[in-house]
Amino acid sequence: TVPADEGDWRNLTNSPGVADRQPSWSTDGRTIAWFSDEGGEYRLVVADQEGIGERRVIELESKTFYFTPAWSPDSRKIVFTDTHLNLWYVDVEAGRNVKVDTDNWLFPQRTIDPVWSPDSRYIAYAKRLANKLHAVFVYSLEEGKSYQVTDGMVDALSPAWDASGKYLYFLASTDVGLNTGWLDMSSYDRP
Repeated sequence: TVPADEGDWRNLTNSPGVADRQPSWSTDGRTIAWFSDEGGEYRLVVADQEGIGERRVIELESKTFYFTPAWSPDSRKIVFTDTHLNLWYVDVEAGRNVKVDTDNWLFPQRTIDPVWSPDSRYIAYAKRLANKLHAVFVYSLEEGKSYQVTDGMVDALSPAWDASGKYLYFLASTDVGLNTGWLDMSSYDRP
């Protein structure tokens, strides 16, 4: 970590030979989480932002690579994705992993980027449908269920909650068409 104004930087991991990746500050600013392969497989590490005190290591369900950790606004949960296009969240206190959903298609760009609602009760994300267009979904933590909130007739991406949590904004294109996919246009099916 590096102070915004004055002071010295701190090496929180001090772990040569270990891949510590994707750091994420908790919303309350007291804690930092990151993925570490110390011990052989990636795990989620949660530590005090001062670099003092004990580290908490949370085992993850899959032996894979993880992306985009983001703390909930109440600093109790972390949402993230993995190489297999799964969307997860972990309850930091309980150390419990919950699989939210899985994207249907692997394209060069990862687009399932999740965002928390301001009250930490919902996760919004976009995933590809069978027609390869994206739809926006909202996952309810209380119900343990996802709801599709766009119709799949447009390519909808990048959901974002307003500060009140009452509205969900997203980008959408009604005229998305064929373009280069992977190597050339012939490899990009559009059912």
